[in-house]
Amino acid sequence: MINGETENANLDLGKKSPIEIESKFLVKYLPENIDQYEHKNINQGYLAITEDGTEVRLRQKGDQYFQTVKIGSGQIRDEFEVDINKSQFDMLWQATEGKRVEKVRYFIPFENHIIELDVYQGILDGFYSAEIEMDSQLDSIDISRLPDWIGADITTDKRFKNQSLAVNGLPDIELLYQKDVPTFELDQGITHLSELIAEKLLNTDEIIIVEVAGGSASGKTSAVAAKIKETFSDDAMILSMDDYYRGMKYMQSQAEKGINLNWDQPEALNIELLCQHLVELKAGNSVQKPIYRFSSGEVEGSEEIQPSRVIILEGLFAVNDEMQSKADIRAFVDIGTHGRIMRRLLRDVTRTGQSPSDILNYFSEVVQPMHDKYIETTKNNADIRIMNEYMPHIEAERSGLHEAQLKFVANIGPEDIRRAGAERIMSGTQIDTYYNPKDRDLALSGESLRIREEGDRTIFTYKGPQVESNFRERPKFEFEINADIKDKFLGIYGDSVKVITKNRTMYSMDGVIFSFDVVSKIQDTGEVEIGKFIEIRSHGDDISDKKFETLLEKLKIDLESATKQTYLEM
Repeated sequence: MINGETENANLDLGKKSPIEIESKFLVKYLPENIDQYEHKNINQGYLAITEDGTEVRLRQKGDQYFQTVKIGSGQIRDEFEVDINKSQFDMLWQATEGKRVEKVRYFIPFENHIIELDVYQGILDGFYSAEIEMDSQLDSIDISRLPDWIGADITTDKRFKNQSLAVNGLPDIELLYQKDVPTFELDQGITHLSELIAEKLLNTDEIIIVEVAGGSASGKTSAVAAKIKETFSDDAMILSMDDYYRGMKYMQSQAEKGINLNWDQPEALNIELLCQHLVELKAGNSVQKPIYRFSSGEVEGSEEIQPSRVIILEGLFAVNDEMQSKADIRAFVDIGTHGRIMRRLLRDVTRTGQSPSDILNYFSEVVQPMHDKYIETTKNNADIRIMNEYMPHIEAERSGLHEAQLKFVANIGPEDIRRAGAERIMSGTQIDTYYNPKDRDLALSGESLRIREEGDRTIFTYKGPQVESNFRERPKFEFEINADIKDKFLGIYGDSVKVITKNRTMYSMDGVIFSFDVVSKIQDTGEVEIGKFIEIRSHGDDISDKKFETLLEKLKIDLESATKQTYLEM
């Protein structure tokens, strides 16, 4: 390298080639009031990328346009750049299809440098990185002095270069932060957490802060924090992060500024005040804790609280990067997506009065994306991980509805059913698609999750494990959804495992509802018929033995030919 120019450069782009020396980092969370800093929208695409890391790039920065060649890889690279006009940019831009990134770049002063914080958009939405450029190879940065929101150094990790992000998308960031966190089932976890607290109490006279985090419906409040409080009785108190919500008026004021927040992201809470209160409580001082009312969506006054020997802070973000330094012990309560969905549905229908479809929509649109972005990534900050997985044999009973079914291979047809005295109610085609979540096979737990298309109706159905009965009896939870909710749900849930089609005709006879089904399954090779069946159903015990026996006798069906198999299992 001579005077910043490449000796053998055969490129003449009209500018000298300065050396680009920069370090690149992941960003753990966005700093507060980020819009106070100068920022620009950037669109960039790649015309060429070679195996040695050389790239030819187009970039639009505001109303400026550039063509750039970068040679080399790692922290030090040669860079050639020329200004181009909008017409030239637009003409060349077409060739970057499928190799583009879009982001907002914030310029944040740091000591004698500028941190360039990139907030990615489009398919990379939710990913942040930061670059710090040095003046020379002798220039350096004290990593320990960087802001808390700066994460792992990814300067030499090719997966996080913009050219790779443009072509390959986002790699698994969580792998960078994985550590060996001891994991326990619920009862063992509570016991182990209690032992950790007891050991701390024996070895210090200071107040102990225990953080209990976890996703929505994980049981962090009722299953873990409450149990720890019970164990340590008057020596412990629970501090809920929920009381530090800023409130509806604040959310509306932010929306008026173009900042749209939701209740499942940390910006909706006054975390700065919470941190101050934890410092005061740790020092043995009382604080005026806000009182947040979910009914009004606002803080309504405050109350003075005195510190206990053990302060249990519970909340979605209790062990995130801002909070973890405030704790002596950190626990993360974990549960899979399927379990959180089912708990949320079964809980909130009675607790909030919302419709099931509204609950599912909010979970799919807000709760799960925010969980992935703000909560799942914090589990490795914990000292202990407690699994509180959904227990279908117990929790499915909260549906409040049982459906009983019994099937028989049909040796008769619709005409025989009519002659037996049955009244035809309706007929139609049902297309039932069954799904598994990403992390488990529901067949192993006896559950099923189905979306049924029937005419212009879309029906979401969950069934729990079978209970002891002469029929095939299972807890059931069912409601209509629209196409938009269906798409959002499937975007977070999992994959289809089987598609069943039924030409179903419903009948009623002697107070008993039954159907005549012509059933097929969809396979790679096409549609394969499973058979014709009579299916009798009820909700609980609303079929007397006498009615049931009479129906079978009239239809000339032998009880011994019954099967408790579902169409999914056939």
